[in-house]
Amino acid sequence: MRLCDITHLGRIFDLRRASNRFALLAPIGVGLILYGLDTSDVRRAVTGALATFAAWAIARELDPDRPRTATVAASLTPISALVLGAPAPAALFVAMLTIRIVVRSTGLPPKTTDLAVLTVGAVLVGDTPWGWAAGILLAFAIVRDAALPGEPPVAAGLWGAMLAVGVTARVALADTLGVWDPPGTGPLLVLAFGLTGAVVVLQPVPVLALGDWTRVPLDPLRVREAAMFGILTSVLATVAGGTAGIVAVGPLFLTYATVAGIRLYDRLTGG
Repeated sequence: MRLCDITHLGRIFDLRRASNRFALLAPIGVGLILYGLDTSDVRRAVTGALATFAAWAIARELDPDRPRTATVAASLTPISALVLGAPAPAALFVAMLTIRIVVRSTGLPPKTTDLAVLTVGAVLVGDTPWGWAAGILLAFAIVRDAALPGEPPVAAGLWGAMLAVGVTARVALADTLGVWDPPGTGPLLVLAFGLTGAVVVLQPVPVLALGDWTRVPLDPLRVREAAMFGILTSVLATVAGGTAGIVAVGPLFLTYATVAGIRLYDRLTGG
């Protein structure tokens, strides 16, 4: 039995590739470093480690032809954790899956069981402004996925609607919306880097990468739209959560800055 027989959102993870080995080892190293810097803050160490892997995975979706982009993005995550504070890995993983669905990097549409698990999971972690933002954009992404090229998922509209209602009810019951602090210098810089990077990332580029399970070239339109959903998740988290929202999705903002920086570097150097 192959992984794609269980889920259409699972990607092939070949440990013969240096980037994939880095993705496993880097979070462990980041967690140990953050814990060593402050043994009383276990939460920052754990969330920093998980966010490091999430940033790596998001960069692989946004820039599928350049594995080194993911390496750099993951390396910047501990800086975000040190400067801003503990990120929110749950929201980052929801954002990553949102981007993966739209990119369709596996080459296959989400299975019904995938959508069910995503709906339940996103609702469970949607008790914060940034969790709600990630859940709402995931709901829209599921619906949008059905309109993009390729085989549409089954009952995408129904699952998207249930997720949107569920995550909104979850954050309403938690009563966490409306608590908003204006960003300071550090969060504003991260916000500025992310939004500036998004301007570059949203430019259309050719894509050579193939879908993991179909070996069919990825659609550049899908990659671009996925980038739009990712940055909108960050912006909505900021609007809903203020400073705390930027801290929560800081690695996502920095990932956009990383992708933009490496694309521009390659363009200037002919790489």
